[in-house]
Amino acid sequence: MKRIYTILSCLLLAGMLCIGLYALLDKDATYSESERRKLKTRPKLTFSAMLDGSYASDYRDYFADTFPNREKLMNANRSLNGFYYFSGGSKDGAQLVINMNGGAANHGEALPSTDDTTPSSSTQPSGTSGTATDSTEPTEPTQPTQTQDPDAAAEELGSVLVVGDRAMEVPYGDKDTIRSYADAVNDIAAKLGSSVRTFSIAVPNAAAFYAPAENQHMLQTDMIAACYDRLKELKSTAIAVDAYSKLEAHKDEYLYFRSDHHWTALGAYYAYTAFCESAGLKAEPLSKFESGEYTGFLGSLYSAIKAYPQSQALADNPDTVQFWRPFVDLDTKWYPDAEFSMEYFGGTLCKVDDTSNKYLTFLGGDHPITVIKTNVDGPVCMILKESYGNAFTPWLTSHYSKIIAIDPREFNRDGKPSLDLTAFAKEQGVNDCIVLDYPIMLNSDSYITWLERLVD
Repeated sequence: MKRIYTILSCLLLAGMLCIGLYALLDKDATYSESERRKLKTRPKLTFSAMLDGSYASDYRDYFADTFPNREKLMNANRSLNGFYYFSGGSKDGAQLVINMNGGAANHGEALPSTDDTTPSSSTQPSGTSGTATDSTEPTEPTQPTQTQDPDAAAEELGSVLVVGDRAMEVPYGDKDTIRSYADAVNDIAAKLGSSVRTFSIAVPNAAAFYAPAENQHMLQTDMIAACYDRLKELKSTAIAVDAYSKLEAHKDEYLYFRSDHHWTALGAYYAYTAFCESAGLKAEPLSKFESGEYTGFLGSLYSAIKAYPQSQALADNPDTVQFWRPFVDLDTKWYPDAEFSMEYFGGTLCKVDDTSNKYLTFLGGDHPITVIKTNVDGPVCMILKESYGNAFTPWLTSHYSKIIAIDPREFNRDGKPSLDLTAFAKEQGVNDCIVLDYPIMLNSDSYITWLERLVD
C-alpha cells in the first residue's frame, strides 16, 4: 500500500511540475473575453518590490490571470453553475443563479493606444484596435425599437436581471452612500470655484424603465432625488440636470442595449438635450448629423451570463450600435496622465468592427484622458465620467472648442498617475465641468473615493 501511495504522490508531483513548467513557458494571454478586461502582466522584479512585498502580491495576481487554459476552465465552471439555477418563487418566476460583479467602479475598458498612427478624417469613425484608419461608410440606421413583452418572465441572475430578450444590471441603492457621492460632487464644484460651472448628471440605467418593481431594491428616481436633494441641502453651486425625465419620455425608443449595461448613443442624446437646457445651450437636432451603425453586438451582460440557458434569448437578438458623426472638425488625442507625457492619435468615434465590444466605438473606451479639439469658437468643457460618459461626450462637440474627458478611476490610486483637478482645470482654462455617472457609481464607495481624491 505504501508503494502505491508513493507512486501516486510522484505522479501528482510530476503533474504539478509539468503544469508549473508549462505556465512559465507558454505565451501569456493578455485579455479575458469572458471578463472583458485586460489581464495582469508579469511584474518587474526590483529590490524595493521584494522588500515591501509588492512583488509577491503582484506575481500572485499575474499567475492567477495567466494560469494555463484559464479561460476554458472558467467557462467550464460557468457551465457547471448553469445546473444550479432555481426558481425564486416570485410571480414573474424569477431565477437566481450566482452573483456577478464586473468591478466597474475600479476599472474600464479601452482600445489599445499606439503612437505610430496617422490622423484620420476628423468627422468619421476611426481607429481599429486603437489605430486611426479609413472611416466606415455611412449606413442608414435601422432604428430598432425598445419595446418588450410586458408579461415576459423576469429571471434574476445575481446582479443581472433577464426579462424576455433583455438583460439589465440592477443597482443596489443606499441613500447614505448616494449622499456621499453628492458630497464629492459638491467638493469638486467648490474647489473649482465660481469661474467654472459644475453640472451633476445622474443618469438612470435600463432597469429604471424595464425592470419589474419587485426586482428593484430602490427606485432610481429615489436614487437621483437623494443625490440632488443632498446638493440642495449643501447649497451647492453644482447644477443638477434632470436627464431622467427626458429618457422616460422616450423609453419606447432604443435607449439602452439589451445585452450590455450601457445606454445607446440615442439614450445619451436625450441626456445631452437635458444638459443643454440646464447650460443655456441649443441642442442640435439629430437630423443634422450623419449616422451609421455596427450590427451583431453582444455586450457585457451577455458575456456575464452566456454559460446559462437564459442567454440564448440575447444571442438570438443581438444589439445594434448606432452612432451620429459630429459635423465639426475634430482633433482627438488620448493621454495616459495629466502631464500629457505621451500622446496617441485617438478617435471621438472609432472603427471597431474587429472587436467584440462595439461600445468602444465611443471615444475608444475608457482612456485616462481624452482631449477633443474642435473648430468651434466656444468655451472649454471638462467631463468627469465612467464609461456612460463615452457615448455622451461626442454630442458636446457642437458647443465647445475643447472637451477634456477624464476617467477618475485612472488617477490617484494603485500606483496610477496623480491628478490635481483644481490646478489642471485652471491650466486648461476650463469653463464648464460635467460630472456624469450612472446608478452603480452613485452607490459605489470606491468610485466616490476616486472622485474625492481628484480635489483632495
